[in-house]
Amino acid sequence: MKNLFNLNLFLPILSGILLTLAFPKWNLWILGFLGLIPLFWALTQAKNSIQSLLYGFLFGLSHFATLVYWIVYTLTRYGELNLFFSIFLLFLMCSYLALYYALGLTIAYRCHIFDSPTLTKGLLLSLAWVGIEWLRANLFTGFPWGQIGYIATNISLVLQLAEIGGVWFLSFFLVFTNYFLFLLFKKLSENQGYLKTFLGLHTWVFCLLTILVIVSGFYLKTHWEKIIKEELKELRVALLQGNIPQEIKEAKQLETSFQVYRNLALKVLKEKPDLILFPETAFNFYFPYETKHTVELLRLLTDIGAEGKKFNLTPRIVFGTFRLSYTEGKPMAYNSLMVWDGKDFVDFYDKVKLVPFGEYVPLVEYFPFLKNFSVVTDVIKPGFSKNLYVPLDTGFIKVTPLICFESAFGEILRQRLKENTQLVFIATNDAWFGQTSAPYQHFQMAILRAVESRRFTIQVANSGITGVIDPTGKVLIKTPLEKEVVLTNSIKPLYHPSLFVKTGHILGLTGFLVLVLMAITLILRRFLPSS
Repeated sequence: MKNLFNLNLFLPILSGILLTLAFPKWNLWILGFLGLIPLFWALTQAKNSIQSLLYGFLFGLSHFATLVYWIVYTLTRYGELNLFFSIFLLFLMCSYLALYYALGLTIAYRCHIFDSPTLTKGLLLSLAWVGIEWLRANLFTGFPWGQIGYIATNISLVLQLAEIGGVWFLSFFLVFTNYFLFLLFKKLSENQGYLKTFLGLHTWVFCLLTILVIVSGFYLKTHWEKIIKEELKELRVALLQGNIPQEIKEAKQLETSFQVYRNLALKVLKEKPDLILFPETAFNFYFPYETKHTVELLRLLTDIGAEGKKFNLTPRIVFGTFRLSYTEGKPMAYNSLMVWDGKDFVDFYDKVKLVPFGEYVPLVEYFPFLKNFSVVTDVIKPGFSKNLYVPLDTGFIKVTPLICFESAFGEILRQRLKENTQLVFIATNDAWFGQTSAPYQHFQMAILRAVESRRFTIQVANSGITGVIDPTGKVLIKTPLEKEVVLTNSIKPLYHPSLFVKTGHILGLTGFLVLVLMAITLILRRFLPSS
């Protein structure tokens, strides 16, 4: 028991904190390529599976507690929960997420991945890590926030490989790099000599693989830059960030929202945008059954259309609201995006992936007390996956919509891209998170979605970060936090399919299978007699 509580306990905690510092808004991304070394070293010192479980758990707990600390801000400010109780809920959530790493790293420990490190073992560990993240993103409700691969969005040539393997490839590359540096450190600690350590076969192989990644990234980036340049068709888009405080939205003081977005929309018409995009729940009421507000919305849209005629323009608009419909006499509410063609509502999308404890309460039928932990009432229902058709003067554009939390799920994007849509539109309301790191982390995900899809990707936030990202992951324009502002920018609707649609999920599944096979191997070793 004495050996359990030593300096090695602090190494996985250090790794968790270093990894968090590699994410926005600190964005010390270089730490993402070496921050796991203390964790790996601690696992070499573990005497048994109990210690490896503890080290993996401490790593996950420290990482997620510092990464998603903003949950406490939201729960206390808008959920009206006690500070200490909110911290306790954060601890429970982070403990759950930490279990994935505790179990996964213990499997790796039992397979002797950290003893006498080799690149082959690094390959297995990197795949197993991808398997851990794949499980975390898919099991139960799924929570993929903070996958280590997002750190690579800071390196453009590495980022390009997301087209082939999604965020999974980037996670694989970062973990493999961490393991290689750990391998060097371990050999030096064993006094194997500088020449043997730094000029050994493992170094040459790692350098060749890294060069292959960089060259592939350069080719892909150049290829898509050429496609973008050769595409002649352009659309002028207007992005409206109203910066409506969440307190006003929660109080349903809709007069403010209508006035702010009226002013912004009328202001931007002189730019002659082909498409005007509003954020998630720009109009916070149940359309069309709240008659008063529906009439006011129609008046707003009509006024925008009338003003547009002065510029020889028919404004096409996509905006967020809550949509209410009745199915078999029962009211069903959805978090929706509506398409207005200048005369009528022509299409809509209902959010599919709801936020646990934000838009629905999981397992509430079995544990009714969980309702007390929800930020909002449990009235929103999931819709079904679809794309949006937006009419234009020159035809129409097919848009892949993602609302808020959905942009964290590359698989949702991949499924919708099968229709070969031409634009990705992320509508969100990050006013829930104030000036914490959450809006920065959220926008980082949008950068990766742009490369996966190889589409211009637009994020419009009520408050947060609104911006336009090109298909290579280059941010063309973006807003600061908590500013009322209109952005206009030209984008190109692209039809070219990306490899991500076919291959993006394979590496995640492969990592999961590797993790399972490693676990099965351990079970067989335990129960089958050795020859």
